[in-house]
Formats: sequence, C-alpha cells, structure tokens
Amino acid sequence: MQAMEETPPPLLGSNKPHLEKLTLGVTRILESSPGVTEVTIIEKAPAERHMISSWEQKNNCVLPEDLKNFYLMTNGFHMTWNVKLDEHTIPLGSMAINSISKLTQLNQSSLYSLPNAPTLADLEDDTQEA
Repeated sequence: MQAMEETPPPLLGSNKPHLEKLTLGVTRILESSPGVTEVTIIEKAPAERHMISSWEQKNNCVLPEDLKNFYLMTNGFHMTWNVKLDEHTIPLGSMAINSISKLTQLNQSSLYSLPNAPTLADLEDDTQEA
C-alpha cells in the first residue's frame, strides 16, 4: 500500500497506522486478493476548525463529533486499486470521502423519516424470509 499526502513524497502504510483504521482494513484485504495491484491512498491535509464551523453555520447543522475529528485528521480521502488481467492493468475500484468543502447536506426524505425509518429489525425480517 502506498499513502501519499497532497504533496509527495509517498509514505509506506506502516508509517501511517491510522490509515489502517481509516480504511477499516480494506487495504489489507485488497492487497492480499489475487490480481489486485496498485492499492493507493491519497490522504489530504487536516481541515482547520474554522472550516468545519463555517460549514456548520452555512448549513445550519451540527456535525457529529466523530466526523469533526475525522476532518481534523484528514480533509477527505481517496483510495484506488487496479486488477491485473493477463498483461493488462485495469482500474477496478475507488473509495472516496469528500473534503469538508464538498460535503453536502442531504434533505431528509419523508419516506425514511420516523416512524418509517428502516431499522435492524427490518434487516432481520428480510433474512428470515430468504
């Protein structure tokens, strides 16, 4: 795995143990998968507190503390990986988390508002029917 700041030089993942937590171990799974190559992480510089406060004021919304802490650690994230088929390397996957400036507040649909919001019980019912 390669990890890069917005400005090079690339750093090995072992120098950035928080990247393993950030990707929930997906990088390790990808790297051990046959044919998967070039697992690359682009980590961005941390957001500043005023950027988060500004977003909250603009959107009239308070972000959860864990999300604020994420943005104070890295202002977004992008991971890509390729697969090798025969002699060809083909882009296969991409996982991204937007920077705070590109974060968009979703308007809540009445379909998923309480009391109609899906719950874990709904998932359990689906598995029993299957």
